[in-house]
Amino acid sequence: MDPELARTIYDAVGAVPPGRVVTYGQVAELIGRPGAHRVVARALRNCPDDPSLPWHRVVGKRSQARAHISIPDPGGAARQRERLQAEGVVMDCDGRICLRTYGWLPS
Repeated sequence: MDPELARTIYDAVGAVPPGRVVTYGQVAELIGRPGAHRVVARALRNCPDDPSLPWHRVVGKRSQARAHISIPDPGGAARQRERLQAEGVVMDCDGRICLRTYGWLPS
């Protein structure tokens, strides 16, 4: 992946405040690449182990109103869930996140 594109993605993800989430598609739109949600997912899958990068705040879109953790690795998904819950993000019993409550859009 182009390092400049990866840095742009990481910067966009870094702007998401604690207790809020964005979808992969929203990040793609934020960086001016609508429809590039898979590029965003690839960049986050390969991101450096940097504690200042809040990768856990990026989730999969389930519907207009709901999102979910979409990491296929059970360990990674559990780590993302723990980090989100520590920031106050509540998930229902099926692991869905209400985007109306926890979704973030830059002003």
